[in-house]
Formats: sequence, structure tokens, C-alpha cells
Amino acid sequence: MTSEREHLPQETQSAPALPWAVAPGWQPFWYAYLAFCWWQAGIGEVARAGTASAAAAAAAALVPAGKLAGFLSEAAFYWLWWRGGGRRLPYWRFFCVVASASLADVLAIRLAEMAHTASPALAAWLPPLAGLQVWRGGAWGSPALRVTFGTLGILTALRIGVTAHAQSRALGIQGAVALAWTAVVWVLGRLALLWITDLARGRSPLPVG
Repeated sequence: MTSEREHLPQETQSAPALPWAVAPGWQPFWYAYLAFCWWQAGIGEVARAGTASAAAAAAAALVPAGKLAGFLSEAAFYWLWWRGGGRRLPYWRFFCVVASASLADVLAIRLAEMAHTASPALAAWLPPLAGLQVWRGGAWGSPALRVTFGTLGILTALRIGVTAHAQSRALGIQGAVALAWTAVVWVLGRLALLWITDLARGRSPLPVG
């Protein structure tokens, strides 16, 4: 006796369980909006640095391109990892989730900008939301630590949770497993960034014997 599943068309059997985060017809507008948000974030960084040179403006304009490369790489990493384990993660659908979830980072940047002018009552709520970048006015730890873990907060946890949920839904794995794996990848990525930041500043993160 054959099961009903065996009579399904092949494309139905292999259809991804992960839906599009944004309908395909709206994606060009959505990605343009994301690029605009990250461009504005780059302009804000230039303004806070007090740099108004053409080079700084050009660097801000490249922020969306850099973020795009990061989203593509992040989605590719997870796709390759799960493919190595024999599981199929729909790449472009997952990429849409990763790019969309980055709005949590944009919001964290906006909240961090508010920290300088916010009332004391509001300022007390900003570090848990926007991350350690606004804790103690950003005057904590080394510059490398601030770059690496400055965004650690509720919004970052939300982004990790969204990424994990997408993997759980697409692959049919337990949410706790996906969340633990995504959190580990985030920490490892932060440690790699810490290492790169220290190297860029001429310091080795490894003990010198």
C-alpha cells in the first residue's frame, strides 16, 4: 500500500516550509527601504563623528552595500551548514528573513542616538533595548569590546530569535535547538570581530610567549 505522500507531485513534497517574509512582488520596494534605512544609519554615524568630508560621505553611502554582503554571507553560512547535514534551507527565503530582521539593528542605532538627549527616565530603558553601546554613556571596556558587544541587548536577542525561528520552521527542528545554535554562531561571530578589531588596532588577541 502506498501512502498519500508518495502520490504528491515532487515539487509539493520538496516545497519549503518557510514562507516569504515579504511577498515577492513587494520585495524590490522592501529591499530599497532597507537600503535607505542603513544609508541613514551610516549618515548618522558620520554626523556623530563630526566628519563631513567627501570620503566620509562616500563611506556612508557604502554602508548598504556592506550590509547586503553581510546578509548574503550570513544566509550562505547557514545554508551551507545545514546542507552539510543533509537538510535543505531555502536560501533566498532565509535571506529575506535575515535582511528584514536587520531592522532591529537599525532601531537599536536610532535608540542609541536618542541616549544623548533623552530624559533620565527614558535613558534608563535604552541600554536594555539598544544594547551595551549606550550603557554608561558608552564609556565601558576597551574600544574593541564596545565594537564587538555594543549591540548586545533585547533587540539583538529579538534578531537572533527571528533567525532561529526561521530555521526551525524551514527545517522542522526544535526551536530550542535552532535558538541555541544561532546564539552560538552569534557569539563566535562576535569573538571573531573582537579578534579582527584588535588586529586592526595593532594588538594581538593571542598571548605572546
